[in-house]
Order: sequence, then C-alpha cells, then structure tokens
Amino acid sequence: MNFCSPDFIFIFLPVFVLLHGMTKGKLRNAVLFFGSIVFYALAAGGLYEWTLLLLIATVMNYLFGLIINETEGRYRKTVFVTGIVFNVAFLAAYKYSGAFVSAMLPPLLSKIGVTGVELSAVALPLGLSFYTFKNLSYLREVYNGAVESETSFINYGAYLTMFPQISMGPIQTYKDFRPYLDSRTVTFDGISAGASEFIIGFGLKKIFADRFGGVWNGITTIGFDSVSTPLAWMGIITFALQLYFDFYGYSLMASGIGEMLGYRTPQNFNYPYTSRSMSDFWRRWHMTLGEWFKENVYFPLGGSRCSRIKLTRNLFVVWVLTGIWHGSTLNFLVWGLFLFLLVLLEKKGIIDFITESPVLSRIYMFFAVIFSWLLFKLPTLSDVGIYLSRMFGFFGKVPEEVYALDWLKYAKSTGALIVISLFFITPLPRRVYEKIKNKPYIVVPILLAVFWYSVYLAVCGANDPFLYNNF
Repeated sequence: MNFCSPDFIFIFLPVFVLLHGMTKGKLRNAVLFFGSIVFYALAAGGLYEWTLLLLIATVMNYLFGLIINETEGRYRKTVFVTGIVFNVAFLAAYKYSGAFVSAMLPPLLSKIGVTGVELSAVALPLGLSFYTFKNLSYLREVYNGAVESETSFINYGAYLTMFPQISMGPIQTYKDFRPYLDSRTVTFDGISAGASEFIIGFGLKKIFADRFGGVWNGITTIGFDSVSTPLAWMGIITFALQLYFDFYGYSLMASGIGEMLGYRTPQNFNYPYTSRSMSDFWRRWHMTLGEWFKENVYFPLGGSRCSRIKLTRNLFVVWVLTGIWHGSTLNFLVWGLFLFLLVLLEKKGIIDFITESPVLSRIYMFFAVIFSWLLFKLPTLSDVGIYLSRMFGFFGKVPEEVYALDWLKYAKSTGALIVISLFFITPLPRRVYEKIKNKPYIVVPILLAVFWYSVYLAVCGANDPFLYNNF
C-alpha cells in the first residue's frame, strides 16, 4: 500500500482522518502512532520484520534521548556518541552490507575453492534512511540543548513514525514538530485545504511522473546501445521530469495529509529546475535533506566561515555523504563527487561569468542537471559511457542495430505532455491556483477531474512505485 493505492485513498486515509479528528489530547498522539505503525506494516507488504526494526529504532532513540538529557560531562558525550554510532551502524547494516558482501565474499570463497554461490541482496527496509536521519537530528538537538528530551514514548513514536513522512520524508526535525505534539487543531478548512494539496500531488504523480516513466522503461527494453540519439535525449529528459514530479508529487501529498491532521510539513521543493546554479538547485531540491546536512554536518565542520582548504573539505564531506546516502553503488559516489565539484567551483567564484549570465546559466544548468541525473540513474559507469555515446551519436558512426526513427513512437505518446509539463516546473501554476482556490465553482471541478482521472490511471495499472522508496 502507498499513497496512490485505492485502498489507501478510499479506506485507510478517510478512516484515519476521522478517528484522528474525533480524539483529543494525548489520545490523538496515540492514534497517530499506532495508526502509523499499521500503515507501515501494510506498506511493507508483509515484511513484518521491517516494522519490528522501526519499533526497535523508536525505543532505542527514545531511551538515548532520555539518558543524554539526564547525564552531564563526558558521560553525556559518551551516550550521545553511542547513539550516533548505533544509528549509523543500523543504517549501514542494511544499506551497505549487501554491496560489501557482494564485492568481498566471492573472491574470498574462490580462494578456498567455493564458486557459483549466488548472493541475494538485503532488502532495504522502507523509509530506513529517512527515519534514521530523524533519529540522528533528534539526538543532536537534545545533546546541544536545543530541546528537552521527549518523556512520552507515545509522543516520540508519533513523531518518528508518522505515516505521511515515514517512507520518503520530508525530514522534519523534532524541534519543528514538538509544538504539534502538545496541540493540533483539526478544522474543516484544514481538511479541505489538505485534500486539495493531496489531489494536486496525486495528479503530478499519476498524470506526469508515471507517464514519463514509460519512456525510460522503453529505452531499457531496447537497450542503451541500440537507441537513437533523439530517443536518448528524450529518455534522460523525461527521467529528469519523472523524478521531479514523482518526488514533488509525493511531498505535496504528505504535506496535504499533514494539513488534514492539523500540522505543517516543511517545504521540500521550490521549483529547482528554474535555478541558475547547482548551489541554488540544491537549496530548492529535496530541501529538508539539504537542511539536514547543513545543520548536522556542514555547520559542525565549520560551514563556509573558514579557510579555503577547510571549505573544500566541508563541501567534500557533505557531498560524498549525500551521494552514499542515496545508495551503495559506485554511481552514487561519483554523482556526489560531480555535484561537489560544481558547487566548489561556484563557491570559489570560478564560474561566476556563467552563473551570473541569464543565457549561459540556463545552458550550464541544463547540461549539468542532465548529466547529474544520468550518473544518478545508471548503476555502472560503463552504462553511463554507452548512454553518452548515444546522446552524442551525431559525432560518430551510428550502429547498425539503431533504428533512427525509434523516437517517433514516444514523441507521439508523450511529446505534448513534455511540453505541458514545462509549465508545471515553474511557479506559474501555483500562482494561478492561489488566485482561484477561494472560488469553489472554478477549483472544485478542476480538482475533481484531476482526482478521478488519477484514480482511473492508478486502477488501470499505471501505478509505478515512488522512486524515492528505494532510498
């Protein structure tokens, strides 16, 4: 079950909103906690050990917070460091052990004559990367005295596991959410506004993201070395659009559910594809992840108020960690290093002549973003090389297996949608919506049409999983 599943939309969500709205005080947090555990168990698809891991993480970090708050001096620091090590090891054990074992174990086994052993990858528990980061930021806030530790296990469980954010964020800090544990006002206006936001996100996911995903699926079926140059460009551009509408759509749905439940969710996207530099792009894309790294890694290392050498080190650490947070394969590390290089050049003013030019900055960002998503999407550098050779096939011999007009099929099916989507990566649709949202005779028919068409797409099978579920 996920946000786009009919059973979530027509059963779980309305029942939960009703139960949550009917309860008051501390009982409301209990409803949020236990309801979120039920959602997580259903979303995990029967892998109940994932639910057990989530509960273990909740209990351990609740206890770490209490102990940190009650100790002083070196004992306090020891408990804090122990909590950090526990969470990092917890994440690494599931996210990186598979890659390590796959790389190290076969050579060791071959030395003792054991060959042909098939190693199955360890499945990454749903939302592990996200709720681990929430735990880490909570321990830092308690240790630094920014907040008092949460004394109620139910309250901490409600914060950590709340179902609108558990699988893909946004990464909301405990300090930011703490007031909502004391009081959340549920109103009809809030439910109405939240439902509208949910429908908009639902539409972005189903109408744009899932349709664009079909282009990339078609390319992988054909084979990277067998696609024409126009289709290669269309493929990576539609993937860039798919990733945006998929994750932005989810973030709006999560924000809308939060509003129905009486709390505000931090903004996660701010039209990143209108950015004129990579630094600005990452201030607008997955904003809560960027804020997390800034508060928990970049600033503790010294931020930008330091020597040039230390600035380089700080940026290097942040972007390497950003890369490997997304995955354990080499491409994510290279992706992080590529972003580090661009941000470093921008920070040092080396390419100001590009980022300050209205024309050059757009050209620069188009190619920088396209290449970064290529590194992000393709698991091996050899695949990246093959794909680049097809993107720039204008300059080389076209392989015999390439059908030069293969792009026409996809242009007919998604070409118009690509053009329309370019309007929706700008602030203009939001400005229009803000002007008409208080005119129900206009906005209600539009929202109903978007909702039922999206439901139709979901029921008819165009129900691709959210891409960031993999992280």
